[in-house]
Amino acid sequence: MSDQRGIRHVEIGVADLARSLGFYRDLLDLAPAQGPVGGPGVAWLAAGSVLLKLVETGDGDLGGWVNDDLQRGIRHIGFKVGDVDLRAERVRDAGVPFTLPPLDAVGGVRIAFFQDPDGTHLEITDNYLRYHRVASPELAERERLAALSRPRTAPPVFDHVAVTSADLDVALAFYRDTLGYEVVGQITQDQDPRGFLITYLLAGDAVLEVFTFTAPTIASPWTPDPCRRGFRRVALAVEDPEEEALRLTEAGARVAHDDVLVDADGVPLTLV
Repeated sequence: MSDQRGIRHVEIGVADLARSLGFYRDLLDLAPAQGPVGGPGVAWLAAGSVLLKLVETGDGDLGGWVNDDLQRGIRHIGFKVGDVDLRAERVRDAGVPFTLPPLDAVGGVRIAFFQDPDGTHLEITDNYLRYHRVASPELAERERLAALSRPRTAPPVFDHVAVTSADLDVALAFYRDTLGYEVVGQITQDQDPRGFLITYLLAGDAVLEVFTFTAPTIASPWTPDPCRRGFRRVALAVEDPEEEALRLTEAGARVAHDDVLVDADGVPLTLV
């Protein structure tokens, strides 16, 4: 039970826990943290108030996840930093290749993308979004003020989980209407021939970015395989996990394994 609804942590499968700690803790400056569940092969790291749970999987792979945003499900996680180019210099010096080198993106932010040692897709971003459509001026202004006060050398703070959905109305009915996440605004990627729209919802201390396209999307390959590396699940803080699970299944989620629910687009969720 929690008094703060929204994204609480993201679970990531890794082949070698020591190697991944060297990446997330030592290179990206995420802080060691105490998580709700520990034990051998598990490490918790904090990026602000949202945690990463690293789980050593042994043999395994990304389970069919590919770096194509037309594939539904979790696409990447993003961190706010004080200066993308400053942080990117450290990443580059460590020999980590960029899937997208630093650039100025639509919406007035600067971004860069790269992958962790197992292929989990990560974004760093600075500045604040100038939404093409603002749904909540108050939340947009709060984001602007936070960016203006962030020091250039500030360490990464967890910012968002990006997911691709086949149908924006279905995603909004699930995350806005059932879970209560408020829409902040939207950015239209007019330069993208796939008809790319991003809708931003505030989910506690983080943001859920919902990608939709006019082009056809591809089914999520997620399964509950315990050897799965990369994105394994997103934990959502709710007031009553049992009651919320009933509401979410009525809203279209299915029970995949133990305490994991999967939304209509193959995003795995745990309620805490």
